[in-house]
Amino acid sequence: MVFNLSSFLMYRPSASGGQTTCSSEKQKSNETAMDDSSSSGDTRLYLEIIWTDLKRGLNQIYIRRTEVGLVRIMELYTHVAVLCTFSDGIQAVGRDRAGTDSSLCTQFVGFELYKKLKGFFKAFVLNVLKEGKDLNGEDMLLYYTKKWDEFRSASKIVNTICEFFNKTWIKSRMDRGNGDIHEIYTLALVTWKQYLCEDMHKNLTNAMLKLIERDRLDESINADIIKAVIQCYVELDAIEFEGVSGSQATCDANVPKVRLYCDNFEKLFLEDTETFYTNAVVDFISSNHFTISQYMRKVHRWLYEEDQCRCAFYLHPSLKEGLTKTCEKVLIVQHLDLYKNGFYNLLIDGNDKDLMRMYSLCSRVNGDLSEVKITYEKHIKEQLSSTVKESDESDMKIDTILVLRRHSNLVERCFLNDPGFVQIVDKTWAAFINKVPARLFREELGELNATQKGYASTCAKKLIAKYIHLVKDEFHSLLIDGKDDDLARMYSLIHSVDDELSVLAVVLENHIEEQGASVIEKCGEDAIKDPKIYVNKILEIHRRYHTLVERSFLDESSFVLAFDKACAAFINKNNVTTMSNSASKSSELLARYCDSRLKKSAKNFKEAELEKLLADVVIVFKYIEDKAVFMKLYGKMLAKRLLSGLSINDKAELSLIEKLERSIVLHGYPHLKKLELEDEIFKLKSMVKDMDLGKELNDAFKEHQNNASIHPNLDFSIMVLDSRAWPLKQTSAFEIPSELVDCTDRFTDFYSQRHKGRILTWLPTMFTGELTTSFFQREYTFTASMEQIALLLMFNDLEEYAIGTLVEKLKWKKEVLVRVVQSLVEFQLLVLVGGESGHKSSSMSVDKEAKEVTPDLPDDAIIRLNLSFSHKKLNVDLSKSVLRTKMRQEQNQTAESFQ
Repeated sequence: MVFNLSSFLMYRPSASGGQTTCSSEKQKSNETAMDDSSSSGDTRLYLEIIWTDLKRGLNQIYIRRTEVGLVRIMELYTHVAVLCTFSDGIQAVGRDRAGTDSSLCTQFVGFELYKKLKGFFKAFVLNVLKEGKDLNGEDMLLYYTKKWDEFRSASKIVNTICEFFNKTWIKSRMDRGNGDIHEIYTLALVTWKQYLCEDMHKNLTNAMLKLIERDRLDESINADIIKAVIQCYVELDAIEFEGVSGSQATCDANVPKVRLYCDNFEKLFLEDTETFYTNAVVDFISSNHFTISQYMRKVHRWLYEEDQCRCAFYLHPSLKEGLTKTCEKVLIVQHLDLYKNGFYNLLIDGNDKDLMRMYSLCSRVNGDLSEVKITYEKHIKEQLSSTVKESDESDMKIDTILVLRRHSNLVERCFLNDPGFVQIVDKTWAAFINKVPARLFREELGELNATQKGYASTCAKKLIAKYIHLVKDEFHSLLIDGKDDDLARMYSLIHSVDDELSVLAVVLENHIEEQGASVIEKCGEDAIKDPKIYVNKILEIHRRYHTLVERSFLDESSFVLAFDKACAAFINKNNVTTMSNSASKSSELLARYCDSRLKKSAKNFKEAELEKLLADVVIVFKYIEDKAVFMKLYGKMLAKRLLSGLSINDKAELSLIEKLERSIVLHGYPHLKKLELEDEIFKLKSMVKDMDLGKELNDAFKEHQNNASIHPNLDFSIMVLDSRAWPLKQTSAFEIPSELVDCTDRFTDFYSQRHKGRILTWLPTMFTGELTTSFFQREYTFTASMEQIALLLMFNDLEEYAIGTLVEKLKWKKEVLVRVVQSLVEFQLLVLVGGESGHKSSSMSVDKEAKEVTPDLPDDAIIRLNLSFSHKKLNVDLSKSVLRTKMRQEQNQTAESFQ
């Protein structure tokens, strides 16, 4: 039930039985009093008025699809109740007073209401049929499902409105076994099935079958409409056998007896399935130089799609058994000869996956495998016989052991210990070891009973444990030669002997460590200078042996552990760390690698490429020991990228940070170390977040100035950074130039009002800005650091200054001033004209390749603005020189701090 309105029903017959009242919100026009003298004409008129409004409500629900509120539903509910109860009142009067027109009981009581509702449903359904009759294919299915959903939902609402009717008049007729009467919801569905589905069901089913065929041809379809129509079929069929509303009454003789789902859809669907796959197999076999492996993979895919894609998503569950049998008949039973003929080639090729697939497919249909078993027995005999050759005894033993283990393992994994295959291996092995020269393995296997089940498998495990040294030597040789397929085969033979796997895992660990160290050593000093070379070589080794462990050793835990230990060993201790005399060199080089990948460059990575690079970073990060060192270096480089606008984008930065965070969470670090790393991650996230907040803050500040009618004479933007997260500090005393003081003061006031209790600390040496010129032959725009700006602004007053004068006016340390002067002399914007020391301008020329050395300029050395300055570009970035100087200093400090 959608609504429970019984508590709102306020209709009741009067105590005298001769008067009725009906009370409902907004329905006072229906309050009617009738006494015994009322005419039958007035009664008919009254009841016709009620039906007219009830019909208007039905039109609202079904046709106009307008939202019907609770009050309106209560009105309609009351109408139905009035009609039902009014008829009871008429009957009572007819019993008590002779002469009353008792025919009203048949005109306006339950049967008349039922008849009118049925007529309404019929008219509506026929109109739906008329509108959709000319549609075809997917358009018809879309139209049908839309109209069905609307009709079904509306009918549930009307069933609620008629709840009183269902429980009284309809129930009494159904209890008497009247199969012509249904509850209102069931009546609506019966009408839909009788007048619409009988006409449309063939076209609907054909349209669905065509869509399913397109799905099988890998075309994109709307599977939801197929599912909706099938569910409709099933629900309508349920009326005939069960009754939708739970009634056990006999069905109406007029209810359509067509079983839409079973007879009309399921039968045709299975016929179409058989035809489709029969043709598909013929096409596949005739158009390809196919192998049995290709055919089985195709069959496996077809079966998977039917079961997991169609049955699971849009077909009815009852169809699964019939669909599976139909597919098996066409794809397997009718082509068993293909499987039998291809079996021997699969054995020769050692294709265990396809052997497993073949057994799985054939066992589904109880196929006759006797011919396959004969072929298999012959193959084992040939392989065992080939091990007896003119060679030394150790080779013969290892070959025999591996062949034995190969087949006992094959039976276990691929044939699921099928008793017939187990018996073949046991019998063939027992016969072999009793015939070979000198009774091979007589001592090792003498106490075992050759007639026991699983004899061959028991022998294999015992012999592997006995001759593990031979297996170990063979394993190492295969590693050196890079024979992954042979390694996979060897693993498959001995994987269940856990003790012996640990021996081979040690061999693998030593081999990977040696290979990694060797590859890095061959790079020499290039790996120290270029982090890309270093990291790429690490990744090259990682990919090579990760693939081996994953594919050949199936990610077996002992091999995974050996692989991880080996990677950690050669990454943290190798020729590069030794030459650098730094155990943290790998951390530093990885941080520099990240910086190079996340900086803007001429080469723009596609999103997928960038994600792959970031994933590679996390791979190396997993193994470095000094993760805290990496995090601090990475944080400093991230800060530079963000502040200088050189970051490739915030999304990429956050993506790497989140990947690093997941790696930390997944790794089992000690509690304190984990907290330290998580704190560093928090700082990195805060840095990126501050950049986003900075944009919002600048917009708010500009709006604040506009509202206050403040129009500054320069563009001014600010970055507010969390001091707990950013690795920044003011390195020297510095006064903000007077030209900027008003801007900084205004922002300080604005920020203090916006964030009470927060304190701003300005970092002027981190400022950058633009200066425009008007005294050169051309107008230039200089991008400069705040130190450069402060120095250049001094030349608005004078054309030259002594070094000592500048130190006094700017209040800088002399070495800071000389460094800034040096950067501007490099661009020939300033010239050194001399002093008592006899320095000339040429003495300030800068060797870009030389290490940073600050010249010892005397206080009386004169610095002059070069009024004849000229540059080929109008936009000149002066800050690059300072940035290079700072980078060299920081790299030297970094190297010293971690040695």
